[in-house]
Amino acid sequence: MDRRVALKGLGALGLVMVLPLGAQAAPVGTGGLGRGRYARLRVVLEKTVFQFDVLSLDIRVDQATADRLERMVKGREYSSKLERDVVSTVLEAETVYTAAKFLRGFGRDAFVEGVRVDLGRAYKGELIDREEYLRVHRELPRWFAFLGDRGVRKGDWLYNRGDADGLRTVFVNGDGASLMDLTLPGRAPTRTLVACYLAPGGDLREPLVRSLFE
Repeated sequence: MDRRVALKGLGALGLVMVLPLGAQAAPVGTGGLGRGRYARLRVVLEKTVFQFDVLSLDIRVDQATADRLERMVKGREYSSKLERDVVSTVLEAETVYTAAKFLRGFGRDAFVEGVRVDLGRAYKGELIDREEYLRVHRELPRWFAFLGDRGVRKGDWLYNRGDADGLRTVFVNGDGASLMDLTLPGRAPTRTLVACYLAPGGDLREPLVRSLFE
């Protein structure tokens, strides 16, 4: 897998025990989230040739969703059908929290392109509709314009919190300073975020779902 392929797995708005190893205090709310192993999907994405980490990612969901996931997968073996069922369930979660720590640096354009690749996969997989696909594809460069020549740096964090009020996205540097704090209203942005992380054919989908079976 080359560097570009690895970047394609970074997800849309561009997810721990309570927090992943080395985490800082989350700048978005964590109330209303479930507890236990079925309330969390997690992965460390690696570049397969040299086996160095690209990012660590955790997704947490509300307790009702966690309970549904437990009933769905507990005591069962991983399968393609169960993978689809898990994805459908997480997409419908009432509350979602994600925290991504970047373990490598790369340019803004590469980041936006990686997001757009997974966005396209989510659309082709019918996880989001065309209107939402076009909206996010169009707005991504504006949302992440703050990265400028700086790009994404090792140690940066990207947090999201989605619920009935909308999706809040906060980008924090390694020193804890907020570089972006954006809130998008409605439920569609949260579904799009999750859909991109769990897009068919993406690098993150299978390892995230498999983490529920470990």
